[in-house]
Amino acid sequence: MFGRLFFGGLLIGSLAMLLFVLGFVCLQFGLVFLMGLFYLLASKVMLLALGLLALLAVMTLFKAIYRELRGYFSRESAAVRQLLSLQIRRQNIERRQAAECRQLSYLSRFKRQRLLVADNRKQARALFAVISDELQAVRAQLPATRYKNLRKALRTYRKQADAAAMLALRHQLHVVD
Repeated sequence: MFGRLFFGGLLIGSLAMLLFVLGFVCLQFGLVFLMGLFYLLASKVMLLALGLLALLAVMTLFKAIYRELRGYFSRESAAVRQLLSLQIRRQNIERRQAAECRQLSYLSRFKRQRLLVADNRKQARALFAVISDELQAVRAQLPATRYKNLRKALRTYRKQADAAAMLALRHQLHVVD
């Protein structure tokens, strides 16, 4: 149907061109009345051809829009859109769970680190207290300068939180015994 309308519009446009040529020929022969009649008739026929082609274009546009809307609202495309929506939702949930897992892992690692640091400080204080008591117990057996040096070293190791050095100092105390 659209092909027939298209070719009909082209045929009517060709007829209008033929009437324009006939009007030009009449102008060349001095037939002004016929020229005016042919030009008037050719312009109306050309307007009809252009109107027919414009109508055909509008009809084609509406047909394409109708086809696209029908395809968009069909059950198959609605099911595909729903499936894609569910897949996207699942992917978003998986991404969110992965991010939450990473965040929980980071927080637990951070808490473990804080607890470890606090425990190390507590252990260092306890170790310092024990070694300080032992050092105080052997004070009478040590020369004053040696005692001061050991006491100073113990405080330094405590500030540095160096448990290995404090244990080595404790070992030196027991070797002196």
